[in-house]
Amino acid sequence: MITGQILRDAQLALFEQRDADFLTHCRRIATDIAKSQGSVSINDVRAAINLPAELHPSVLGAVFRGKKFTAIGFTEATHKAAHARVVRIYKLTEEK
Repeated sequence: MITGQILRDAQLALFEQRDADFLTHCRRIATDIAKSQGSVSINDVRAAINLPAELHPSVLGAVFRGKKFTAIGFTEATHKAAHARVVRIYKLTEEK
């Protein structure tokens, strides 16, 4: 049986390959915001970008993958299509 998490992870892995340049751009923006504000959510990234027409908005789900960001809380998504769903707030992971 394929679980939802397996499907999600497979889709995010596809985005990592297919949309690597776009995700690098979004991660750079997220990093800059986290450095200046102390935290960042996808709401902040969305406000700073124009999503290319050829990309589905779900590609943004891959922005915070990896070890660079650590989840620290939750907030509501601010774009209308999200219907106020809960999204995570992140900080930059401390380097050791």
